[in-house]
Amino acid sequence: MTPTDVLTNLSLAQATVSTLAVFMIVSLGFLHAPSRAALLWSLAFLLAMTSTWASVVGVAVDDESIRRGGLGLMLGAPALIWSGFRARRGVRALPWISALQAVCSATVFVLATDAAVYGLVFRLAFLGSAAFAGLTIIELRRAAEWRERLMLPLLVVSAGFVALAIAGVISVIAAPTSVGDLQLARTLNGLAMLVYLVCATVSLLYFTSVSPGYALTATAWPQFVVTATDRLARARRGGETAWVVLSIEVDDPAQLRSAAGENGWAHIVSAFETTVTRTFPADADIGRRGTGRLTVLIARPDTVVREYVRTVLRLFTELDATAWVAVQLSASVGWVPAPAADYDLETLLARADAAASRARRLGGDRWERVRS
Repeated sequence: MTPTDVLTNLSLAQATVSTLAVFMIVSLGFLHAPSRAALLWSLAFLLAMTSTWASVVGVAVDDESIRRGGLGLMLGAPALIWSGFRARRGVRALPWISALQAVCSATVFVLATDAAVYGLVFRLAFLGSAAFAGLTIIELRRAAEWRERLMLPLLVVSAGFVALAIAGVISVIAAPTSVGDLQLARTLNGLAMLVYLVCATVSLLYFTSVSPGYALTATAWPQFVVTATDRLARARRGGETAWVVLSIEVDDPAQLRSAAGENGWAHIVSAFETTVTRTFPADADIGRRGTGRLTVLIARPDTVVREYVRTVLRLFTELDATAWVAVQLSASVGWVPAPAADYDLETLLARADAAASRARRLGGDRWERVRS
């Protein structure tokens, strides 16, 4: 098999995978739970599909300009994926960066007729695209669900994308005379984009079809931390002793997830968050630390907080979960008064988590309170 045949087969594989990915992201993700993030991710795969088929056509009709143009357009897809995560986080998505990058890359690729110049801009454009894969890693780490196992494919492949792009630039610096030799670089980059498409599809299907079911019922963790830190600082200055931090966690999450499956687990988490957010008053700050883990900051007398906690545990236990899993649901609560940790949020969270763990070891469906 000649190198040309290898590249042709890679292009066909990319086009096929991107087409299937578009179908899955749109039908199972965006249409199932429409959101701006899901729309941007769908557009990313549409861009990848269009560009890969353009490259296939360019190879079929032996037109290098069409092939290069398609390749350049595809390099804008990682920026759209990054934009989708920003939209999900509630900040400016900046999708125009993807359009600008795609158009500029395609234009430069077509205009660079000299082999050495094309080799250099090819590696630099690939590095620019990889930069947004790196930024995607940062966005993934900011997400409350960043420890979820279905995030791992996108996390790993994004890191690999960055490493490959950096290696390509280093190879040019180490051997400047080989800048025009793109045979190995094209093969490796083609394989990288193929793997990236597959892994991104797996992870983004989680975010579009599972996570949105409960994404808006509690505050995103970074926002909660800022708000809670400010409230606790002001409470400390004012000597307000009624503030407490509650760590509320679903009992046996791994077993529940295994028994119920991803879709059933999503329904359980949604019901859990709905129960908590509807029980506590509007002035309580509720943050999502992870799937099935909420933190509540509230200022109320102990008797009132105790009633809220009892209500949450009772309502969650009484939920009819037979449609999702054949076991009774329960939760555990760790309760720490703010003065017990000098109003320091990090210390309060650690003590609340430890108290919730004790409650779970004692059988769950209960709370453990840390005394001042």
